[in-house]
Amino acid sequence: MTDTRLRSTISRAVEIDRQIADLTAELKTLKEQIATEAETRPDEAVPTEGGGASITFEGDDGCIARVTQAGATLKSTLKPSDKKFARIKEAAGGDFTRLFETEVVHRPVADFRKFAAELLGTIKARTLVKLCETAGKITVSFETKDAEKAA
Repeated sequence: MTDTRLRSTISRAVEIDRQIADLTAELKTLKEQIATEAETRPDEAVPTEGGGASITFEGDDGCIARVTQAGATLKSTLKPSDKKFARIKEAAGGDFTRLFETEVVHRPVADFRKFAAELLGTIKARTLVKLCETAGKITVSFETKDAEKAA
């Protein structure tokens, strides 16, 4: 890609990024308005399989907006440091160990990479760190000037 083509591509991407940001903000507001309206019409809601409720509205052209309140879900894990843990344990009483499984989890310490290198040496630490890493994702972000100022 030539420098000219790259500059043009970046400018177009920034223009689209601005449009998406504006439309995303507008869409968020519209969704909030629709969800708020659904709250005022609980009698029109239909129960869902998961214990929640759903209400469907129709637009001018036959399109629909469905507002669904999902049913409550169980937390996947509970930590002894959680605010409600003591109350949960008390509510479960003597059956706590029958209702919950204990699982040991290992987390890397602060400054793990540096500490591993100090303890294991550079080569062994590199191997350990690589085994403990998840590949980072690639992102493209834009720093934009205001459209009026850029012109």
